[in-house]
Amino acid sequence: MGRIDYEYEKQQRSRREKNSPEHRKRRLRVFISKMKHDGLIKKSTDNKFIISQKGISKMAKLKNSLPNRYYETTGRNRAVIISFDIPEKLRRKRNWLREVLKNLGFEMIHQSVWVGKVKIPKEFIMDLENLKILEFIEIFEISKTGTLKKFGKAN
Repeated sequence: MGRIDYEYEKQQRSRREKNSPEHRKRRLRVFISKMKHDGLIKKSTDNKFIISQKGISKMAKLKNSLPNRYYETTGRNRAVIISFDIPEKLRRKRNWLREVLKNLGFEMIHQSVWVGKVKIPKEFIMDLENLKILEFIEIFEISKTGTLKKFGKAN
């Protein structure tokens, strides 16, 4: 029992240290140092940090790396269920997909299962293919609602 208590206390100390103001300040200093080293930020004449031209182009590249989050939809369709299992290493794409589904009017049933009565835009499917995540997604059109009655009649 003593070994368990020792390991528990060790983990608690580690958590307290990681959340301490000193630890957060050190992490911020390291982050700023890395950004300066990479040439993404620089100090201005009044000793403040400003984003460099390289930083601006890097930011623009990151913003444009994922497609638009808004799509035009044409009317309502039968109920559609979208289920996905996108790997953790593709987290940004998974978060993008969740935001697109919200914008399309889908509602989350479970973390990776969404339902809605929206006709899926062709551009959305093409973007999924271009992002190479279509293989992780299943799209079902429902003809009978079953327990999905709160979404209205499917027909």
